Amino acid sequence: MRRTLAALLMALLLAPELPARSNGDWDNVKKLKRGAYIEISLWSGENLSGRIEDVNNTGLQVATAERSGGGPGAGWLRDVDRASIRTVVRFRRPYVPDGKRWMATGAVGGGLIGVTAGAVADAEHGNHARWLLGGLGGAGLGLLVSCAALAAVGAFDTAQEMHRRDIVYEAKRARPPQP
Repeated sequence: MRRTLAALLMALLLAPELPARSNGDWDNVKKLKRGAYIEISLWSGENLSGRIEDVNNTGLQVATAERSGGGPGAGWLRDVDRASIRTVVRFRRPYVPDGKRWMATGAVGGGLIGVTAGAVADAEHGNHARWLLGGLGGAGLGLLVSCAALAAVGAFDTAQEMHRRDIVYEAKRARPPQP
């Protein structure tokens, strides 16, 4: 047992270091897909945020939303030189399910279950329109359950919010001199 442990420790000590993921590698930015949401911090102190349109060896092009001229949400493209970039941070968009679809599916599914249960009760005990009451009750219960499921998904996604930011690129050199 001691020999095995000693051999394992020697192997770990003598093994070459595994390369760590470097944030100073521009290839990390080039690997981002078109449309990825990023925030860029420039050496000038300006921050840009938007979606990637194009990345090459000399810089990148970002589609941003400028609210000052052209109305709310009017987008424009901005070319950013690689030398002026201090950091690039990728933001992952949260998963938000379509609430209307979930609620409609829950209400319809609950209504069908309620109608079926009411129809079975009517067949066994006589016709007293239990299928109608069962359908309405099932639809309400299905809507309630779907709303609870949406709230659970939203709470879980909000709790995971801190893991949505990745520093993709960070310049390794000092700030360039200002002219």
